[in-house]
Amino acid sequence: MIGFNKHSIHSPRYLLSLLLLLPLLGCQQTKLVFTDEQAPITPTFNRLEGAPTLLSHEVENLPAHIPGRRHRVQPELHLGTEPWAPQIHPLTADFTLHLFPPSPSELNYVELVLINSDQPFNNIDILNAALNERATWLATQHPISCIESLRIRAAMHSISIKMACPAEEIAQSLSILAASWQDSAFDKIDIDNVRRKLKLNKHINAYSGAEIDKVWADIILGDKHAYNQALNNLVLQDELSLSKLAELQQEMRAGANWHLFMSLPATHRISNLAQANILTQENLIEEAERLAKRLTRSSAVTAKEGREGTEEAAALVKVAQETDTAAESFINTDKIIYLIDAPGAVQTQVRVGYRLPLSVSSSATGVDAMKSEFSPSHPLSCQLLADWLGRSFSGRLYYDLREKRGLTYGIYGRCFDNPQSRTLKYYASTQVQHTGAFVAGILAHLQLTTEQEVASAELLALKTYEESKYTLTIQSQYSRKIEYIKQLTLKRSSEDLADIQIQIKELTGKQLMQMSQSIFDSPPYILLRGDADRISQDLTNKLPGWQINKVEP
Repeated sequence: MIGFNKHSIHSPRYLLSLLLLLPLLGCQQTKLVFTDEQAPITPTFNRLEGAPTLLSHEVENLPAHIPGRRHRVQPELHLGTEPWAPQIHPLTADFTLHLFPPSPSELNYVELVLINSDQPFNNIDILNAALNERATWLATQHPISCIESLRIRAAMHSISIKMACPAEEIAQSLSILAASWQDSAFDKIDIDNVRRKLKLNKHINAYSGAEIDKVWADIILGDKHAYNQALNNLVLQDELSLSKLAELQQEMRAGANWHLFMSLPATHRISNLAQANILTQENLIEEAERLAKRLTRSSAVTAKEGREGTEEAAALVKVAQETDTAAESFINTDKIIYLIDAPGAVQTQVRVGYRLPLSVSSSATGVDAMKSEFSPSHPLSCQLLADWLGRSFSGRLYYDLREKRGLTYGIYGRCFDNPQSRTLKYYASTQVQHTGAFVAGILAHLQLTTEQEVASAELLALKTYEESKYTLTIQSQYSRKIEYIKQLTLKRSSEDLADIQIQIKELTGKQLMQMSQSIFDSPPYILLRGDADRISQDLTNKLPGWQINKVEP
């Protein structure tokens, strides 16, 4: 024990000793106890002390003088499409204007989106890097105030360029967006820097462990799948030039459609004369029509090439639909653990999941698939199973494997719903010594969902989560537009999204168990990245009957 002389309490030596003790006190921690193996534990949902009571539908019409109604809170949840569905104005065969409600900031959120639902954009990773390099160059060239708000968001079936501008800069912002798709768009960018960034990303992914997701895509979709063929073209990255970049940009336009998002003008009266140039709805439509004419296909993309692109896309869709009709082709029958050997790794990265068919049957597609009974191919099956087990703190996997057993910092589930594939994935990391127990714990939970019907409180918690997630999405302009673009790429409407909320509200525990049985009765795909010498024997002991196959990243 350290003691101090009472008379020297203000001495420099005393103060220095205190400073030296503080780090030691701050580093004291309770020893963590890890539970290696045990039966899966499901979460309990008890009413929180002091939390407000939400007004249920059964008592919302009670007279105000009844005590049971007082101090209850009625949640403002909008399940219709009116609060967020935009006005739609088709201007040409391949150009549509979408007018969203006014933004609180009174800026106009302008977003030009190119969408191709029938086939993925080839080399979208390269074009994304080039467009971001161009955005950096533009920031030094244009005097308009909103140029620094220019953002690029690229995905397999959509690529958007957006800005947030005041009314007086709308015409200039639309000109900038249109110029991004002209033949000369990349003439001023540093092409060498684009090549360097693409190569650097490859090394960063290998160093950070992100390469596991590329291997996961190859395993669960197959290396010949259109999505895996569309990315990581190393030859093109090495030989990238301005001319090849321009060709790539124009190729993406074949068979794709333009969508322009704009914010409607504010409806309140404007008192500031400086804001008197706010555009009307008619002005916005006129600006959009001028943009549509500017985006008419250039001579580099002839009508013949456009037809060939459309025919090729239709052929790919037909092949995909024929494959999806045979749902059994997605069922994994082999108990294989794919392992990326990472010598010296201090943790093991884990991916567990399923590839799901897109079509309910040979006759049910599109909207019909959304309204059919829950099956492995219903999009809601993928979404609910991802959230039931993997929705962070209240999900089963997080609750048990982190909160109860301390085997991970966090484990999450996600449904990847795309026009040409749908996959369900649970992902996490664990310490090397807990790898076998952790993977076995995930498998035990998957099996439990097929054998035991969910408790009513847990089902209600899942429904509340889905309802709240939807409500937060439609109340955020940013999230609302991301979701809207996703629905456009999937050829769904905002009404389809609202219909799903009704299906969730009416979901029963029996239906949820039927979903899990239809998917989890077969073994999942499992991919690990870790030190093979340290984890292989543990995996063999904890998961008898599973074969370990090493794969290269």
